[in-house]
Amino acid sequence: MKLRKSISDSSIDISSLIDVLFILLIFLMLAVRFTETTSTMQLDLPKTNTESIGEETPTFKIQINHLGTIFIDSKETNKDSLTIVIPKNVEGKSSIVLEVDKRAVFENFVFVTDLLKSKGYQKINIITLKD
Repeated sequence: MKLRKSISDSSIDISSLIDVLFILLIFLMLAVRFTETTSTMQLDLPKTNTESIGEETPTFKIQINHLGTIFIDSKETNKDSLTIVIPKNVEGKSSIVLEVDKRAVFENFVFVTDLLKSKGYQKINIITLKD
């Protein structure tokens, strides 16, 4: 008389594993901070140890390159016409993004920040690279 070996079902039910992986994928997608490129220009930004996260979208972006050329939203702007181009901040809630090349003359940075303060802008986010 021959004994039959019972055929065991060796398949593993992975439906719960797929559910767990799907939940982990959703968690990672929500936890990862998606950043947009900070600049379309090639600026040599200064490095810092801290990273600031802006809470609001800026009204506009001002960039100063190493030659002292000033750009507003990637459009070159003359230093004299800068006072006309930048609107007054009536509500006091608008924020500005300022990107300054680390080789730029400090006088241009002071000129732009002084102009922004005189127009009523209190929230000026200065973009740097995290070290």
